[in-house]
Amino acid sequence: MHTAHLLATLVTLYLGILYADGRAFSPWSRDGSFNPGNASKYKGDDLAPVYYAVGPEPTINTTVAWTASTIISLNASSTVATLDYGSEAAGIPFIYVQSLSGPAQLELRYGEQFPALQNPNGDGPWTFINGLTNTFRTETLNITTTGRVESFFVQGGQRWQSVRLLTEAPISLSAGLRLTSDHLAPAQLSGRFSASNPLYEEIFDLGGRTVQAACIDRGAAPSVWEVTSDGVRVRGQQTSQSIVGINFSNYTISFMTKVIQSGTAFRVASGVFPYGAYFVLTTQSTPYLDTNRTVLPANSLIWNYGWSMVNQSTLAVPAVHVLPLKTPIVPDTWYNIALEITSTGYNISLDGRSLAFISSEEILALLNPLWGSPTWYSGTWGFGPFQGQDAFFKDVKVIAKNGTVLYNNSMMSSDVLAEYSVLPNPNPVCMDGAKRDRLVWVGDFAHTCRVVLHSTNRLDYLRGSISQALAWASDHGPTAGFVGMDSPLGTTALSKAAYSDHLYSLFDYQDLFILALGDYYWATGDLAFIKAHWSQIGAAVDGRLTLNNPTTSLSETPDIQGIYFLGPANGSAASAVNVLALQRAASLASAVGDVASVHKWTAVAQSISTAINSLLWNPESGVYSLSTAYPDDFSLAAIAFTIRAGIANATQAAAMIQKVPQLRLGIGFKDSSMVNSTATTQLSPNTQGFLLEALFLAHRDFGTPLDSARVLLDTFWAAMVTQNQYYSGASWEYTYPDGSPGIDLFTSLSDPWGAAPTYLLSEYVLGISATKPGYTSWSMQPLVEGLGLTHASGTVPTPSGPIEANWHIVGNNATICVSAPKVSRGQIVFGGQKFAVSGGQQHCVNVAL
Repeated sequence: MHTAHLLATLVTLYLGILYADGRAFSPWSRDGSFNPGNASKYKGDDLAPVYYAVGPEPTINTTVAWTASTIISLNASSTVATLDYGSEAAGIPFIYVQSLSGPAQLELRYGEQFPALQNPNGDGPWTFINGLTNTFRTETLNITTTGRVESFFVQGGQRWQSVRLLTEAPISLSAGLRLTSDHLAPAQLSGRFSASNPLYEEIFDLGGRTVQAACIDRGAAPSVWEVTSDGVRVRGQQTSQSIVGINFSNYTISFMTKVIQSGTAFRVASGVFPYGAYFVLTTQSTPYLDTNRTVLPANSLIWNYGWSMVNQSTLAVPAVHVLPLKTPIVPDTWYNIALEITSTGYNISLDGRSLAFISSEEILALLNPLWGSPTWYSGTWGFGPFQGQDAFFKDVKVIAKNGTVLYNNSMMSSDVLAEYSVLPNPNPVCMDGAKRDRLVWVGDFAHTCRVVLHSTNRLDYLRGSISQALAWASDHGPTAGFVGMDSPLGTTALSKAAYSDHLYSLFDYQDLFILALGDYYWATGDLAFIKAHWSQIGAAVDGRLTLNNPTTSLSETPDIQGIYFLGPANGSAASAVNVLALQRAASLASAVGDVASVHKWTAVAQSISTAINSLLWNPESGVYSLSTAYPDDFSLAAIAFTIRAGIANATQAAAMIQKVPQLRLGIGFKDSSMVNSTATTQLSPNTQGFLLEALFLAHRDFGTPLDSARVLLDTFWAAMVTQNQYYSGASWEYTYPDGSPGIDLFTSLSDPWGAAPTYLLSEYVLGISATKPGYTSWSMQPLVEGLGLTHASGTVPTPSGPIEANWHIVGNNATICVSAPKVSRGQIVFGGQKFAVSGGQQHCVNVAL
C-alpha cells in the first residue's frame, strides 16, 4: 500500500498495442557477466554504470559501455553525463574526480525511469515521510579537489543518473553507487526460472531485482540526522516530527538554529506525518548555482501548509507565501526562533523581534485531518531544512499557555533519533518500494513474502518484517490486535501511539498479512517462529473478526475509522479474503496445537463462505456482486479471492472468468466495473497479480481457459520489460492503459506488490509447490499447455536444499524431470496420473499430452 493508493484518482485510458514484436528489453545478461557495470555486487560494494553518454542533455545510449577505465570529461560544450546502471540499484552516489582546472559545481539527478532526468526535480521529491533517504532526487556538489566525493544520503532506487556541470571549468570524473543492498544477477539468486518464451524469463526476473532493492538489512538505511555536541545537524530533507508533541496544543515553541548553508526550516501543528504549517528561512546567498529562487527567494520567510513547498504528484500543495526578512539570516550564527500559537494565529519571532503573524483564517482552509492535525492550533513540531539547505538545531523548548514547560531538549543526545523517527532501521525489513514510500506495508507483504521465497530466499527479511508488524500491533480500543499496517523505518514500536490513527485503517490488510504468515510457514516449516508469536497472531485474527456483521457474516465497517482496500464493505472481495485468511490461520493453529482456534476459525470461514454465496452471487450476471449495495458491479479482487478461497465452484469460476474481458482496458484490466475508463486510470499489478493466481488455479482445477492470463503476461507485465525508457528491471506499482508508469514520475518502479509472476511462474508453470510445511513433501504439477510454451525449467529454494525441475514438449509428449533434497518426498502430477519421487535423485517421466 502506498501514498498513491490512497490519494490517486482511479481513472483510466484507451490504448493501442505498444509492442509489435513482443521482444523483452533487457540491457544486461541474466548472469551478470556482460561487463563490470553488470557484475553481481553485494551491499557495500561499488556499482559502476552499464552504459553512459556525454552531451548537452540527458541521452539514452545503449552502445557505449562503461568499463573499469572509463573517465568522463565535462566541459562547456558537453555539460551532461547520463549514467545507466542497467536496472534498479540502491545506494549512496559518489563522484571520483580525476582532474579539474578550477572549482566546479555538479548537479546530480536520479530516476527510475529515463524521463526523470529531463525534469528539474528528477522523479521526486518524496514528501510523504522522511523514509531515511534523500527527500530530493536532485542534489548539487561543490568540487574543489580531486578524489572521491560521496553524497550524504541514500538514494533508495534508480536506474538512471545524470551529472551536469554547472560551472565553466572542465572536469574529468568517474562515478557510481556504494550499494546499500545486494545487486545480484538473476542467475545468482536462489530461485530461478527459464522458459521457451524469453519474455517470461524477464518477467520472472522482475521480482528478484525488486526485493533486492526494496528489502534492506538492519542499519542499511542510516540516520539522516547527525547528533553532535553542537546540537543536531539536519541537511535538506523532509521534516521529521517529534512523537512527544502529537497531542500538544496552544503552545509556544522556541529553539536555537544555526545555518551552515542556504537556510533553515521547521514545522508546527503537524501530525506525526509531515503535514502541517511549514516555515523556511533563506539566507541572502546560496553556494549553489541551480538554486530555484522562485521556490526559495533570497532573504525570506517562506511558509506553507501541507506537505512541502512543491508538489509531489498526488501530494499537491497550495501556493506558498513569501515574506521578505528585514534582517538577513547569516550563516554560522546562532538564532533563537520562537512561534507562539495564539487564539488568532501564529506569532513568529527571531531573537525576540517579530518576524510575521500568520492568521488562523489563512490556515483553516488548508487543514486535512487525515494526515495532519485536526486543528490549526494543535499538533507536534518537526525540523527539516529544504533542498540545498543545511542547519543545526538545539535547545528546543515548548511552553504551554499557562507557562508550564512541556518539553525541553538540548538535541545533543542520540535519544532524539527515535523521538523524531530517524533511527537507523532497527530490523531487516521489506518495504513497499525502494525509492518510496519506504514503509513496511503489511498488505503488500502478501506478495513480497512469496517473491522473496521464490527469488532471493532471504528469510531474515521476512522474519524482520513480520516481527516489526506484530510489534506495532494495536493494544487497545476497537482495533486491538490489529498489526501495524505501515510501520515506518526510522523508529521503534515505542512510537506506535503517535502513529496509531494511521496504522490500522485498511482492514483487509490484516487478512493479507495473515496470508503471508501462512505462506512463510508453509515454505519454511519454521514452527518455532510461529509459536514465538502465536499470541499476537491469534489476537490479529480474532481482532479482524470483530469487523464481521454478526447477522450476515459479511465484512463491514463498524464505527471505526478505516476502509477495505480490495473493495467496499459488505462486499465479496473484503469477505472472501477474510475467508482465505481464516483458512490459513486455522492451518497455523493446527500446527501449534491450538485446537480451539482451529474449530472457531474454520466454522467462521464456512459461515462467511455460505453468506457470500447466498447474498452476493448474482446468477443472472454470472459473477459475485461487488457488494450488497452494488449488486450489478463486480471486481477482479472478488473473482480472485472467491476462487482462491474455494468459495466458487467450477461452474461459478468458469462464469466469472468469462466476465474478466469486460474489464479489459488497454494493456490490462481495470479493478472493477465501477472504475471509469480514461487516459489516467491506474491499472494495478497488485490486483492483477491476485487475479493471475486465480486464473492459473481455475485452469489447473477446473480446466478454464488461460486467455486472460496470457493478456496479463504477454501484454500487461510485458510493458515493464519492453520499454527502455521506463525499464527498471523491477516490477511497478501502477501502469496506465498505454503501458507507461501509472502515476507518471511518482510511480514506484521497484514495488514488490507488482511482482506476482515471480512466484506464480514457479508455482504453477514450473509447477512446484509444498504439500507439507518446509517442502518435506512437495508436488510438481506443471502447466504445460495454454501459454504457448515448449519448455520451462527452474529452481525452488527449500530449507533442506533446492528443488530443480524442468519440462519440455516434443511432439505429443511431455518429458517432466525433477530432483529434490534427499530428506524430501514428492510426486509428479500430470494428466490424471501421479508418479512418486524420492529425494536425492533426478526422476523423469514421459507422458502423452
